[in-house]
Amino acid sequence: KFMPAIAAWVRLLLPAAVRGLTLLTARIGSAHARAPTPACMSSRATPIFDSHLHVWSDGNAPYPYAVEPPAELREAATTEVFLALAKEAGVAGALVVQPANHKYDHAYVADALRKAGGFLKGMCLANPTLSPEEAVAELTRLHAQGFVGVRFNPYLFSQPDGMDSDVGRALYRRAGELAMPVGVMAFGGLPAQLPAIRALLAHSPSTLLIVDHMGFFRQPASGGLLGANATNDDEAFEGLLSLAQFPQVYVKVSALFRLSAELAPHRDLQARLGRLLDAFGARRLMWGSDFPFVTVGLAAVEYKQAVEIVSFWNMPELDANAYELLMGGTAARLFGFKA
Repeated sequence: KFMPAIAAWVRLLLPAAVRGLTLLTARIGSAHARAPTPACMSSRATPIFDSHLHVWSDGNAPYPYAVEPPAELREAATTEVFLALAKEAGVAGALVVQPANHKYDHAYVADALRKAGGFLKGMCLANPTLSPEEAVAELTRLHAQGFVGVRFNPYLFSQPDGMDSDVGRALYRRAGELAMPVGVMAFGGLPAQLPAIRALLAHSPSTLLIVDHMGFFRQPASGGLLGANATNDDEAFEGLLSLAQFPQVYVKVSALFRLSAELAPHRDLQARLGRLLDAFGARRLMWGSDFPFVTVGLAAVEYKQAVEIVSFWNMPELDANAYELLMGGTAARLFGFKA
């Protein structure tokens, strides 16, 4: 009964290297050969909420780009495209993270939220180029438009203080007051951002903080099979685990293709997830696809397959309750999704 699922993965990855394809097929087959099938495999009964994806316009008025997206993705990430894929995959809702190519102009994502009703929630991008007062006012305005979280891109903050600056602290404190979790994108590696993260946690302990993409422990962040010289940074991963002592810290198990040295289903990440489960518990972990980037490159999969990857892992420690929390329950609780 598992052959259709296996065949779908095989068809999907035919353009990949034969060696990688053979490895993938063997691993999926061996996973399903084990019995009994764990409760987490009943994924269709689990409301799935994607905690990390991007949508953007085609670049034309009234939604011009601040930065051009990859050419192959220019028209592949519109709201309409994603909603169709989400319906096909059986996803119950999704958190749209403000894309870099629209930068501080949130008009397109705000319109997407209105069009999709409660199916889509939004995470805006903090603007640290403003004064603390102006930045806080902008965040408050975006919250009123329906955004439920805010992303901190450390590389947009003035150095050397970075996120632990006057504007960073003001934004972080206000995010807590508005019940907007703060997502940190440590694209260049987590260790350099840990001092600022710890300072913010101490400054405003009631604000929830989310570490994106398992802390980008694989560098460079293009990562996985896309980076010829990519390596795992175990210092970064240990630093991520050290944040488990703070109950207000959450982790996105997202953008798996950036973190894996293998083709989907990225089984080399299973042990990492096991350690995150031990440290944080499933209530502080949430899965995310990083659409549309997951759909291009050597490690590309279709969106529907990205949704199914974790269920292929067949992890004993990921029982039905933990699977439900990872794949949707945590995100639903933090961002207000309704199943």
